[in-house]
Amino acid sequence: MNPSIGRSALILASGDDVPCTPWQPVNDDVVVICADGGARLARAWGITPQIILGDQDSLDEATEEYWQSKNIPFQRVSAVKDQTDMDLAVDYALGQGATSITLVGGWGSRIDHALGNVELLYRLALGGVQNWLLTKEHRLSAFCKEFRAKVNLGSVVSLIPLSPEVLRVSTTGLLYPLHGVTLHKGSTLTISNVAADADISVRIADGVLLAILQ
Repeated sequence: MNPSIGRSALILASGDDVPCTPWQPVNDDVVVICADGGARLARAWGITPQIILGDQDSLDEATEEYWQSKNIPFQRVSAVKDQTDMDLAVDYALGQGATSITLVGGWGSRIDHALGNVELLYRLALGGVQNWLLTKEHRLSAFCKEFRAKVNLGSVVSLIPLSPEVLRVSTTGLLYPLHGVTLHKGSTLTISNVAADADISVRIADGVLLAILQ
């Protein structure tokens, strides 16, 4: 990959709501990072990480020994820290020049971590970094200007303001279109829209919006 156009990063974590298989092929151009127990998912998917980092509170001994036998480096951090392992992994990805970051294992029974990971999407959107958080049944992405995606006809598409206001929101491809609407944080106006086309787009003038695709 040409370094001038950036790199893609895939971060695997230990959340239990994950796709059955990788969303897209993982080639040598993708920086694969395991946030602690995400190393188990990498092994299950047959993906070799560039690094495994974290405080090891969710990394079992057998998985650690497996990746050590493959000479994968570990970056161990103290459990007493100011960032989650996922946050540290995002910082590592950005340090590797990633301009697109996908989080897997960032959703599950730890709701505090899940909501914290939405905040990471918010931070990435502000930094102009394309982002995705994948679960078994949904794709989440935060953005500042424009969002385009291919979806299944009739699937649910929800939009949630992450900033206090999101100005002049307009959509195409949705059953209930928006034309220059201002959305306010705390509103449920744009929950459960429906895809009327396989290609959808959302444009905003200012703010940060979270798209949730079924």
